[in-house]
Amino acid sequence: MADTITITLGDRSFELDREKAEEAYSAKKVINGRKSMFFNILPLKYQWAYDLYKEMKNEHWEPAETTLRDDLAQWSRLDESSQSFVKLALGAFARAQEIFHSDEIYTVRDLLTAPELKLVFGRFVHEENTRNDVLVYLHGALSINPMECGVMASKEVINAKAAFMDSRLSPVDRNTDTTVTENKQAIVRNIFLINQCMEGTQFYSIWAGIFSLAMQNKLPGKGRILSYLLRDVAFRIRLFDKLIKEMVEENPDLWTAEFKDELAAHMKDAVKLEQELIASLPISEVGLDADVLGVYIEYLADERLAACGLARQYFHSRSPYPWLDEQIHLASAHEGHSSTATLDTSFEDDDL
Repeated sequence: MADTITITLGDRSFELDREKAEEAYSAKKVINGRKSMFFNILPLKYQWAYDLYKEMKNEHWEPAETTLRDDLAQWSRLDESSQSFVKLALGAFARAQEIFHSDEIYTVRDLLTAPELKLVFGRFVHEENTRNDVLVYLHGALSINPMECGVMASKEVINAKAAFMDSRLSPVDRNTDTTVTENKQAIVRNIFLINQCMEGTQFYSIWAGIFSLAMQNKLPGKGRILSYLLRDVAFRIRLFDKLIKEMVEENPDLWTAEFKDELAAHMKDAVKLEQELIASLPISEVGLDADVLGVYIEYLADERLAACGLARQYFHSRSPYPWLDEQIHLASAHEGHSSTATLDTSFEDDDL
């Protein structure tokens, strides 16, 4: 009679052949593992990925659930600087979405080989659709012309941020040989640039302005939607922080001193570009100090670097905007989660 083991997942139990389960478990890898169909998701190796998927799914929301009736009534009474800031924010967000929908980040999903990683990445793709729906809803509910927002977001400093990404992203496709060290580094580089540098750090100077307006009871509905949106971002940052760490653990050849220095240099360049953007914006008109916001971006960059196992670069002792940390769900983005599960702790024997 075949030796079996029982896997408990939530409130359900599954009985598997021990030898086949152990073989399937050892064959799972972030990349370069055995490609298997989704029904081979058990036994879970990356428990954190399945848990994060469930957490993301349970926090599902729709933009239209938040009414913008008060925002619409306020819009015509906002001063021109505040209106311009909001329009630029929407335009910059739309431009960033073009980068998120580039082949580079979606190629990562296709290169992953563990089913539970594909599962949580699929939820990430769903959230991308929600982000686009946010743009449609905000433009429509506030009667803001998206073409006007696009023109405002064509500022030279925003163009420089887009050029920065274009010049640093590595050409990776679905046929990339992921056994080559340089290609493994290319995958991590793309994840780091898009998630940790752009979405995880650069976005927050503009988002801080929107939250500052909301705290003044200006466009409170938009502020609530942004809070939901950034809760999703916190999930995504956890996903990609963990994905980088798992790749490094399984592929230590990619984590050279030179490569780590390169990633830190990318972050420093991203911070410099964001500080240049801050200097060009009417930050004081929305209730913030430009110099302090620049320091906050440095503080945030160090948080992103440390979460990926990289050296901090700025060493600010504390956040200059603790209220903003709460709004952007910074604590939840870097919560501790269990590392890759081991076979012994994932399984229960029948006789236990």
